[in-house]
Amino acid sequence: MKILHTSDWHLGISVHGISMLDEQRHFAEELIGIIKDNDIGAVIVSGDVFDSTVASGEAISLYNDIATAICRDLGVILIVIAGNHDGAARLSSMHALLEKSGLYVYGTLERDIKPIILDNAAVYPIPYFNTDKVRSLYPDEEITSADTAMNCVCNHIYENMDNKMFNIAVAHAFVSGAELSESDRSAVIVGTSVMVSKSVFDKFSYTALGHLHKPQNVSDFARYSGTPVKYSFSEASVMKSVTVIDTKTGEISEIPLTPIHDMRVIKGTQEEVLSAEESEDYIKAEITDRYAGMEIFTALKEKFPNLMQVVGKTENGSEGTTISAEKMEKLSPDEILKNFFEDIYGISPDSGQAEMFAAALEKAERGDGLE
Repeated sequence: MKILHTSDWHLGISVHGISMLDEQRHFAEELIGIIKDNDIGAVIVSGDVFDSTVASGEAISLYNDIATAICRDLGVILIVIAGNHDGAARLSSMHALLEKSGLYVYGTLERDIKPIILDNAAVYPIPYFNTDKVRSLYPDEEITSADTAMNCVCNHIYENMDNKMFNIAVAHAFVSGAELSESDRSAVIVGTSVMVSKSVFDKFSYTALGHLHKPQNVSDFARYSGTPVKYSFSEASVMKSVTVIDTKTGEISEIPLTPIHDMRVIKGTQEEVLSAEESEDYIKAEITDRYAGMEIFTALKEKFPNLMQVVGKTENGSEGTTISAEKMEKLSPDEILKNFFEDIYGISPDSGQAEMFAAALEKAERGDGLE
């Protein structure tokens, strides 16, 4: 059987104030096509289906569309575990009923993890957990860290695991030796305190990992599939993909994903950046010869409608301020005027200038002429 491994969809996420739902809808279409074209028998999602424990209506609707297309329309098994961003109870509601439709959802860790048997494969779901949860399930075990907790969980699986099967662990965890991205918010904040050793999973034929956003192998048979969409500029040069495991041959392969709009960094002088070819990609502009102000942001926005960030330099050449689309959207009219004056003239507007601006804005909002 061919099993597709994906993870960390983060449905509903916004990056620098720009919603990624259109990109995520495009990924959903690509995913369905890949399943059809590659004779996929089951799909594994290793956590973080949603970006928030209380997902938006649009994000829930997209998840419903994906699950319906996979399970009902294609007749393919879909196995989902909760990640740290998911509302575990919400995600796994009515899970017993959903299994009859081919959708297996696991929100919280259980003591006796029963495998899902798929042809010659046995899939063991290990949803995201904290150490206190493991202590409550295994009160006789000494649990001192995330590593010992994961060891405990896996050792209990190994006790009854049939080694003649192609055994797959599905886990949402921070494994030692893996590389972080800027968008790995939780892992960056908590650091190594929740890290687990990759050797924990050595007895599985394959471990389908979720949590970190860059696609990467942590061992010969343990892999992060990564996010299907780029969620930070540290991933600008990274090819996004889904992973396919052939349980008959043991072969592991990647299938590339193509976004609607790529995420790119354009670096150079103000003149060089302004002369770059127009694009609808998600852009971060790094200006090497001047301060990044509203004037340059506005000029670049005309060339790059999906401009996300502009980073400039101060007079001494060190990295200066960063202006983002998110910040621009939140500026009040008074703040826009103040920033404009400081960028262009190096001073703040006086009371008379502020009053003139307010009067002009009021006329514009009414649709009056400004003569």
